[in-house]
Amino acid sequence: MIKQDFLLVQIEELAKKLAKLLKKKETPGSDTDTLADDCYKDIHLSLQEVQNATAEELTEKVPDWELLELLVKLMLADDRINTDRQQIEKAQQLLYFVQERDRTYSFDRIALAESIRSLLTE
Repeated sequence: MIKQDFLLVQIEELAKKLAKLLKKKETPGSDTDTLADDCYKDIHLSLQEVQNATAEELTEKVPDWELLELLVKLMLADDRINTDRQQIEKAQQLLYFVQERDRTYSFDRIALAESIRSLLTE
């Protein structure tokens, strides 16, 4: 029970930071890298770990599917990652893992999958 409460608080805090990141990203000239790095720290990862680890390794490091879903959103919001096709494919693999873990129908995940597909077809 305590672990679940802690996880919920962690997810809420990360979601808030991710929302700030997305809002800052819309502002020209703003530095979003620092905020993105803070988000990675909240998941106990670094940018280098996200970039260098395989999708399978990331699912081992972040076993909770809710945090993995936020990691996918973060990867798509981070310009250091979303411009690399290999990293986008990794985000897609992580999203597939999330969908396997949680079979609940989610409009948000469908939109996320479409966003990934559009990035891969560019």
